[in-house]
Amino acid sequence: MDNRILNKIKKCLALAKSATNENEAAAAMRSAQALMEKHRISIHDVGFADIDEQRTVCGVNRVVRYQAMFVNLIERAFGVDSFIQQTFSQSEIRFIGIAPQPELASYCWDVMWAKLKADRANYVKQQSKRCLRRTKIARGDKFAEGWVISIYEQVSQFARTDTENQLIEAYKTRHYPDLAKRSGTNRSKKANVGNAIIDGIKAGKKHSINRPINGESQRKISMQ
Repeated sequence: MDNRILNKIKKCLALAKSATNENEAAAAMRSAQALMEKHRISIHDVGFADIDEQRTVCGVNRVVRYQAMFVNLIERAFGVDSFIQQTFSQSEIRFIGIAPQPELASYCWDVMWAKLKADRANYVKQQSKRCLRRTKIARGDKFAEGWVISIYEQVSQFARTDTENQLIEAYKTRHYPDLAKRSGTNRSKKANVGNAIIDGIKAGKKHSINRPINGESQRKISMQ
């Protein structure tokens, strides 16, 4: 789809909405409708031009609870929708939203996901050699849950308008009609996890996620 045509249509629609003169508004709307009819562009197509989709390798196959929590954290912080998809050789997470939010979300995922995995792996290594493997896994999962909770407390929800929500839902319906939300598996049932979740909360407080305001460049995301 030609972006130049889309931009012309968007300008006409914006003028039709903002014009104080009725004749000017009507003329702008006619121009927009003529361009849409000529190039077979729907009103959804015009709106979809503002939607961005970014993908990044995530290494997640069977989603467990702390991973689902982390996905929710990114969605909340950046106002995006996401889903995990398995390709032929690897799994990747895709972020969908109004530009530039998906790009920021993807960048944040790459940085913070690596930190979470590293902290969880180190915590598991610190467990007693007498612990069963499933106990170590359960403690690692609970530690990671606490880690995410700590980061979660730092961010406020990125608000989307009703129009944006409807547009993103329409985009997903068109491009991913069979998309289903997956909840994370809890691997910690009946396991002795000790103080793992508290330890995770303490570890998470050593990191920060400072979200850019009003679509600033991704280079202004600060993570320590």
